[in-house]
Amino acid sequence: MRRPVHRLAMAVLVMTAVMAGVLPTSPAGAESRRLVGTWSAASDRLTAGDRLTTTIGGQTIRMVARTSIGGSGLRIRLSNVFGTEPVTFKSVHIGLQAYGAEIVTKTNQALTFNGRKWITVRPGQAIWSDPLPGKIPGRRDMVISLYVPTTVEEVTGHDRAYATTYLSTPGNYAADESAEAFATTSTQWYFLDRIAVTTAGGTGSVVALGDSITDGTGQGNDANRRWTDYLYQRVGQLPAEKRVGVLNVGIAGNRMLSSGVGPSALTRFTRDALSQPGVRTVVVLEGINDISRGEYTSAKPLIDAYKKMIKQAHAKKLRILGGTLTPFYGYSTWTEEREEIRQQVNVWIRTSKAFDGVIDFDQAVRDPGFPAQLAAEYDHGDHLHLSDAGRRRLAYTVRLSHL
Repeated sequence: MRRPVHRLAMAVLVMTAVMAGVLPTSPAGAESRRLVGTWSAASDRLTAGDRLTTTIGGQTIRMVARTSIGGSGLRIRLSNVFGTEPVTFKSVHIGLQAYGAEIVTKTNQALTFNGRKWITVRPGQAIWSDPLPGKIPGRRDMVISLYVPTTVEEVTGHDRAYATTYLSTPGNYAADESAEAFATTSTQWYFLDRIAVTTAGGTGSVVALGDSITDGTGQGNDANRRWTDYLYQRVGQLPAEKRVGVLNVGIAGNRMLSSGVGPSALTRFTRDALSQPGVRTVVVLEGINDISRGEYTSAKPLIDAYKKMIKQAHAKKLRILGGTLTPFYGYSTWTEEREEIRQQVNVWIRTSKAFDGVIDFDQAVRDPGFPAQLAAEYDHGDHLHLSDAGRRRLAYTVRLSHL
């Protein structure tokens, strides 16, 4: 269903001014400015014939990403961290989404990289674009179009985007604002892993590191109902000077200690969380997959991993908040022994004072009459993942003053 005409008309006026650089930014030297993340997705290797919907190459990829905080000088980052060959992007554009793959008229602008309209990213690297002139509002659905001229067999991307990505017929359609050439769709993000803006010096971002509960399992595509989306709805109601960027680096199926679905959380902690532009706080909600699918006999391995993360965050002078692990009684892998480990982990998170703060997600969504299981209204149906109400409940459990 299309958006009402008056909203689209307003979007045209705002974004035309934004992308043309008409809206003013602060004069140079007027205040301290810095780059702050407004959107992110954790990356993994997507291999053709495995999770990758189709082999990428000779076509244009059109992705949608919703910003959190607004600012000036928008930049995107393209990643080939998990690739084995160089990847060339011949044309990269960004605009405001109208509907589906269609872009609001006169908002689709070319991005450059070191002044060039194309860039080759070598294996193991990620590249930031040059800043785009003008100011970008927060909570906007941005459309990023990439023309990839040659075939890429091993793509760096995010598997479960819960967002529609549009793939064109052969050719370069990055500059087009129409949706006509985009014949197929996917639910993965390709190459794009960060968007950042320049903001006042006191502004920062909060990074949510986690598994499927953070990634958003259970929501519909294009719904933007991850718990981090609900969190930014709260943050967005604060005065502008108190808002923070909210970045989601969850990976469904991810574990704290072992790789498999993505690198382990401990392995990717620096890259996905600590290196985000403008980060000041990290929220960790991870470990339930280690317990529910592992063979651990105590909480000690997980506690040791949390301690390492805390030490690394503090070395960067960042705050780190620990989220208690939510119930999973009734899930296919639940056992009494695994429940005991979950309880041990949660007791340590609550009482050790090792984290800079505790977010008691477990208490927020458990059944008061039977704490080992989710409350019915928060259960998506498999007794592990959360309903929309459950993800919203997580967001409202966070104390904004701790961010």
